[in-house]
Amino acid sequence: MKKSILLLAVLYLICSTALFAQHVVEGHYGRAGLDVAYAAAATGDGGYIITGLTKSEVDSNGDIVVIKTTSHGDTSWAHTYGGPFLEGGNFVMQLSGGGYMVCGHTQDFGAQDCDVYLMQLDDLGNFQWIKTYGGDSDDVGFSAVPLIGGGYMVGGMTKSYGYGDTGGGVMVHAYFIKTNSVGDSLWTKVYSGTGNEECYSITTIADSEFLAVGYTSSFGAGEDDGWLLRLNTNGDTLWTKLYKTAGSNTQLIKILPTLDGGYIITGTISPIGASGMYQGIAIKLDASGNQVWQKVYSDSENITLRDVAQLPTGDFMFTGSKFVTPTTGNVYIMTTDVNGNKLSDETCGGTNSYAFAIAVQGNNSYLVAGGAAKYGDPNGDLYYMEMDNTVSANVKNVTAPSARLYPNPIKDQPAIIILPASVAGQDVNFEVMTMDGKVIYSKDNIPAEDIVVNGSNYPAAMYLFRVTCKDGTVYKGKFVVE
Repeated sequence: MKKSILLLAVLYLICSTALFAQHVVEGHYGRAGLDVAYAAAATGDGGYIITGLTKSEVDSNGDIVVIKTTSHGDTSWAHTYGGPFLEGGNFVMQLSGGGYMVCGHTQDFGAQDCDVYLMQLDDLGNFQWIKTYGGDSDDVGFSAVPLIGGGYMVGGMTKSYGYGDTGGGVMVHAYFIKTNSVGDSLWTKVYSGTGNEECYSITTIADSEFLAVGYTSSFGAGEDDGWLLRLNTNGDTLWTKLYKTAGSNTQLIKILPTLDGGYIITGTISPIGASGMYQGIAIKLDASGNQVWQKVYSDSENITLRDVAQLPTGDFMFTGSKFVTPTTGNVYIMTTDVNGNKLSDETCGGTNSYAFAIAVQGNNSYLVAGGAAKYGDPNGDLYYMEMDNTVSANVKNVTAPSARLYPNPIKDQPAIIILPASVAGQDVNFEVMTMDGKVIYSKDNIPAEDIVVNGSNYPAAMYLFRVTCKDGTVYKGKFVVE
């Protein structure tokens, strides 16, 4: 299944704007034919993992492409996966035990049309196993989260099942799949109304529950309304919330856990008909999924927001596109404070470029990924831009990386928290919190090199930790007890 590596060119440059004042790497991937990145994630070695779609293979209608970069923007490896029909990668993450998981869709290895596709890779991109899920019509996986004890929860869409299914796949519905550690399906759930609905992103919440976002036209006024669902461990709906904008379609595209134990959501408001502007939307939730604030971002030009990441400072970075005309635009990057107030924004990627993904390292380094036509292919090449540090008058410069807990998840053996060498010798304060921010353990004035977490002291769940140094630097992270 692993195919030949396509042309991969990397261009080093220094940008002159205030935001991009340090070392920047731009990269692109592809030959003739559409190539695009749909998802990216930071990796433990300081680099990034990227996935998407490539049509550069002469015998393919589209393959999954996965690219691993180093902390300097160089390419470690790039592989494609698929057969003669359509595949695409919509989500990627690094696994705690090593390797990567890719979620997307396939026409080559499932039942019929597109099926949800789950693929686990080793550290070098060699596939370890693949699984498909779905029926006779199109089924697509857009997002996944790992589960305590192993396995995954997958969110996406289905035309094979649900209200209005006539065998022709005329409607789309939200589709959830729970698997074991090797991808075998434990159960599936379909949420369907008289209209259409999809799940674009899913994340875990306290007590082994889930929050999912997307859109629905079944339960609102007929337009696409932003859709937030809270699901229990069996996939049953505990509650749903709609986010409406009169006369427009609203789609929530990404939900992300935040450092304060809550969540941030981003999406796009699109006009119905020829009038109106595309706008970005962001919603901040507390640990229980209740709204803290909501912001809408607009400009003299159309703005779409597709992904969001949080910097170690607590500020948020969003990415998407800024369009001069409905078909001509640039990669768009916007930074806000923790309350959603805009600090700065920039465009990059050249004419006819766009972004679907953003990922951030613990030192404020980040990567945006999508597509761009500036390298000569009018169909567009897969495009990414990696920058080693954000520096702006409005964006704090934090050079200290996030703390790392190893091993994670914690099973029988104790785990240690690894801090930068510059912190060694300091006495620090250490706290463990539940995902809703409640402090359940605290110890002051302990040596930085002696922070140990004993998993037997905590029930199986996900937790937050915080290390506060005497110089005021704060390191945060998460760990799982199995």
